[in-house]
Amino acid sequence: MDERRGTGRLAVVGAAALAGLGCAARRLAETRVTDVPLSPLTARGRVGGDWVARAGVGTGEQPVGEMDDMAAFAHDGFDPELVDPAVRTFYERTGEYELSLTAEWHRPFRTGAWLASRLTGRLEQLNLPAPGDGRTVRLESRFERIDPDLDPRDGARMWVRTDADTGDGVFVAAYGSHVADDERLVNIAVPLPGANLSTVLSLRNLDDGALELTTAAPGDPGLYLVTPAGAFEVPMAQRFRVWPADAPGAPADVRRLPETAIVAIHEMWLCGRQFLTVRYAGQTSTSTS
Repeated sequence: MDERRGTGRLAVVGAAALAGLGCAARRLAETRVTDVPLSPLTARGRVGGDWVARAGVGTGEQPVGEMDDMAAFAHDGFDPELVDPAVRTFYERTGEYELSLTAEWHRPFRTGAWLASRLTGRLEQLNLPAPGDGRTVRLESRFERIDPDLDPRDGARMWVRTDADTGDGVFVAAYGSHVADDERLVNIAVPLPGANLSTVLSLRNLDDGALELTTAAPGDPGLYLVTPAGAFEVPMAQRFRVWPADAPGAPADVRRLPETAIVAIHEMWLCGRQFLTVRYAGQTSTSTS
């Protein structure tokens, strides 16, 4: 297959598979959005750990965390002072943590996920272990500021996560934020060939100093497919929950090391059915040196 034609087909298949267009196609026209500030960044083919340099979107400045100061996200439903210091430090100094993950694909999505894994492995984007692959993936992380002329969202930065053993890209995502209805929201864009999959999340307090970021909130939170034809809300949902590793309510099924400081669960739903659970453990780099 000609490489250019092959990449073009991957772009079409990838956007459909990863954003759930199968069940959304009949109502895309009804879900077009114009009032949510989403990233315009897209890829042309393979993403991978070197995408920031190849795409020329970075400034060279290297922030240390997913967010500069969690206090900026305070609102009526979220008090940063109630977040455990281990969790807050993880978000403000993310690059100082070593992360590992395991992925669980749920029925009836396992066959589709196995097929999609061949694509995501080639793209080096959303590159999770396939169904039945129970290995733990160790991640290396780095951040770089995004040129504000290319992505005007507040504080936009790339968080590049690669497989520490193979160097392959796992997640390459542009993190920023915006304010709507007096609430600052996390705003994430995952570049795909010819498109991006964007997520807007609201922060919530949980017990034990834990934190939830969720699309299950009124207003802008949700998932969006950003294309040259516009941005469309897709019938997906997700949430991240992060706990201090020693919290009484922290999930016991996350694989830990003795030095693990935080554990996290990332869950995703498509058309109301859960299809993915990713479990994370994190410890500071200094704790393992």
